[in-house]
Amino acid sequence: MHPYASPTYALALSHAGRPVVVPEWGVSVLARPVPVDPIPGHEDGLEDATGIYPLTPLAAAADLFGGLERLRTLGLISVVLVPDPLAGPSLDGLSAAFDLVRPFKSHLTVDPAIGPYSPSRHHAERIRRGHRRCRIDVGPLGPWLEPWGRLYRGLIAHRGVTGMAAFPDRSFEIMASDPALTAFAALVGDRIVGMTLWFAHEGVVYNHLTAVDADGYANGASFALYDSAILHFGGQGVVNLGGGAGVGSGEGGLFAFKRGFANGEVMTSVCGAVLDSARYAALGKGVETGFFPAYRG
Repeated sequence: MHPYASPTYALALSHAGRPVVVPEWGVSVLARPVPVDPIPGHEDGLEDATGIYPLTPLAAAADLFGGLERLRTLGLISVVLVPDPLAGPSLDGLSAAFDLVRPFKSHLTVDPAIGPYSPSRHHAERIRRGHRRCRIDVGPLGPWLEPWGRLYRGLIAHRGVTGMAAFPDRSFEIMASDPALTAFAALVGDRIVGMTLWFAHEGVVYNHLTAVDADGYANGASFALYDSAILHFGGQGVVNLGGGAGVGSGEGGLFAFKRGFANGEVMTSVCGAVLDSARYAALGKGVETGFFPAYRG
């Protein structure tokens, strides 16, 4: 099973919603309360659904219409998700089933079909510096939960991370049980100054999360960590480095950092469907925000 499709991973996201299994898609989604005043007659609250962070790996043979119907019968108002662009249904198939399919964010890749891994000259210099100053260890996350928690809490505070990506410590305890997760730690002396987490599954490797403290940045830990991970997974298929921070593509320091390792690029799409048109219209009050669902704009 794809690591992002497993019920265990969905449980790790329960801080962001209630996991709902969608057998027709081979994944779970998260049901979440709609943050608006209740509609008369529905004072017990309404829910909509969102996909798994960072990508929802819909099965290649997914019954897209059947999954939407299941969510509709559960009383959810809408669903929005970002499918894995390297697997799953075609863009035409998604467009036939969902009301909204539009470009979302570009992900950078290291694709052996394009060519060998060859970081940019700028990055190669910093990679060498990072390896001179840091020792990189690799292993399961479990033994490193304490330093990883420290680093990730620091990232949340420094970057103002909110929403699904603001993982609490309990989420990482759950993720650590998945053998598909590999952790890399950068040490200066005996102190861990940076870590990165990666999932591997059937020919695709996913850069999941990375966190580095001030000492790590000063010693080039980020460059050494990414380089070590990419080399570690060499020969296992396409490496998806992910995109930049926020919505959009091709902008920001994180995207530029990843571009220096990459030789390819793939666009993700955001897919949305209205499951209850009457309630959706009532919640949106006719205001078009350009966001989906409109009432969360």
